[in-house]
Amino acid sequence: MNQNPLPQKTLRLWQLRVALVGGVPFLLCLFFLYLSKWFLLPAIFVLVLSLWLIFWYFPRYFQSYEVQFPQNAIVIRRGVFIRSSHIMPFSKLVYVQSFSTPLSKSMGLAAISLKAARSSLFIPELSDADVQLFIHSVTKEGDN
Repeated sequence: MNQNPLPQKTLRLWQLRVALVGGVPFLLCLFFLYLSKWFLLPAIFVLVLSLWLIFWYFPRYFQSYEVQFPQNAIVIRRGVFIRSSHIMPFSKLVYVQSFSTPLSKSMGLAAISLKAARSSLFIPELSDADVQLFIHSVTKEGDN
């Protein structure tokens, strides 16, 4: 079985996203702190939650993520608290789509969305070269 680990840039991208999303409510709560001291509680909650996600949860989730390509299929295993496995044969694929946000594009990363008749899979950000290689190999498999 061939295993493709996610690049380290993917973990940094996830952490940066949480820092940006968690930073806005934190700063808003600090801004409104002059109205009431009760804004300190949500500010502390958002800060603790963001730090927990950045430094504990995402590194473990990143380590647990496995993308494997056995013969003519894709297997994805992931999860920290609840482990899940997804298997999709290439023959069942309807289409494959790659996309990237401006932030991931600036880091040279792109994500892949796989659609089948009754299911879909999402592969988080891989390097652009790996995404193109994956799409080429899948479409090559479909031609045979």
